[in-house]
Amino acid sequence: MRVSREDYVELVQDFCKDIDFEEAGELLHQGVLQLDDALIGIEYLEERNEVRLLMDLGDMEAEEDRAALFSLLLEFNSSNNGLYLPIFSIHPETGHAIVAYHLPLKILRGQNIGLAFVLDEQLIPLLDDWKSAIRQALSHVRSGSQAFPPLGTFA
Repeated sequence: MRVSREDYVELVQDFCKDIDFEEAGELLHQGVLQLDDALIGIEYLEERNEVRLLMDLGDMEAEEDRAALFSLLLEFNSSNNGLYLPIFSIHPETGHAIVAYHLPLKILRGQNIGLAFVLDEQLIPLLDDWKSAIRQALSHVRSGSQAFPPLGTFA
């Protein structure tokens, strides 16, 4: 199955119908959507035929522990083997921790999974788990421990 930008447009239009969002064109143009408490960036990576979902984990209140936060996010990246292989980073404008998921468009279209299911049932429920894990690890560092606690694996 060959996928293209047109498949991505159709995926986003279907997603907008599923969530009763009437501005599919706006979402395609701006690539940002607020669902409940989650701010989500959605974009198509044509070179890779993937959909990237960016989710803001919020301000970790870690100004004094910025190096620890960076180290923690890198450790999450290297030890994670969860579904969609999330990648953690820092948003360049807000300084917030963010998580990026890369989903092959071919799978989303070919298996009729849909973005609404992936977001509602799999990714958005994990946001609080990620936030909690990061805050717990930073608290562990603040208490004087040199190492992070075991991270566990989320999706």
